[in-house]
Amino acid sequence: MGTHRKGIFVCIGLIDMLRAAFVLLSMLGCLVCSAAPLQMERFVARFVLKSFGTTVGRSEWRLIPIEGKQFLWESRSETAGAGALLRDVYVTERSESEIYGQSFRPLVYRYDRYGKDVARNVQVAFDWQNGVALNTAKGHTWRMPVAPGTLDKLNYLLALMSYLSDGKRSMRYTIADGGRLKVYDMKADGTETLKTALGTLKTLKIQHLRDGNYGEATLWCASALGFLPVKLERRNREGRLVSMYIQSIEGMPPTVMKKPGG
Repeated sequence: MGTHRKGIFVCIGLIDMLRAAFVLLSMLGCLVCSAAPLQMERFVARFVLKSFGTTVGRSEWRLIPIEGKQFLWESRSETAGAGALLRDVYVTERSESEIYGQSFRPLVYRYDRYGKDVARNVQVAFDWQNGVALNTAKGHTWRMPVAPGTLDKLNYLLALMSYLSDGKRSMRYTIADGGRLKVYDMKADGTETLKTALGTLKTLKIQHLRDGNYGEATLWCASALGFLPVKLERRNREGRLVSMYIQSIEGMPPTVMKKPGG
C-alpha cells in the first residue's frame, strides 16, 4: 500500500473514531442503576489515538460538577501527529446530565466538529416533563419522543461503568442519536491484563455489538479504576482499525469514589 493511500486510510479511520469518541461507542434500553447515587467530583482522563501503529489523535474526557446533582461530562478529540499532517479535525461532545434517583439523566447533549471544509453542530435538549427530545441540526429543530432511561451518546459511558461496578456483565441501552433512538447491546467477553501508561491493570473486555453499518467496537475497562475504559478499539465495516489508549488521569472516576453514607 502506498504511503499516500495508507495516510488517507489513517485519516478516514481517525475521523470515524472522533465521531464515536468512544465513545463507541461510541457507546443503550432501560437504565435503572441499582447502586447508590454517585458522588460527582472533578475527573480528567487523557488518551492517545493510534492507527497502523502511528499516533493520529488525542482525546480527553472531563467530568465537571456543576451544582446540586448536575454535572458536565465532556469529550474533546483532535488529530495529532500523522493525523494532523493529513487533516485537522476537532470534535467536542458535551453532556449536561444529572443524577436522577439511582440513574443518570441527560439534560442537554451537544456535538461540535470542526475542520478544514467541514463543520457539524448538533444539539439534543431533553424535555423530560413532556417526554420528548428537541433535536437541532443544520438550522432545523424537530421533536422525538423519549422514554425514561434514555441516555445520550456520551453519558452512557458513565452508565456502563456504573453497571459494571455493580456486577452486571450484559447491558442494553437506548441512546438518542442522530434524531432517532438506537438500541445498543454490550456484553463482557472475558478478562485481560494490560500494560498501560498507568501501570499493569486487570481489565474486563467489553464487546459493543453493533450492526453492519457501524462496524465493531471493543472496550477494556479497568476494575481498579471503577471500570473506566483504558483501551478502546473501533473497526469500521471496511476493516480499518483505530485504537485509543489511556495516558493519564487526574482524580478518580465516580464509580470508585466513596458513595454518600458509605
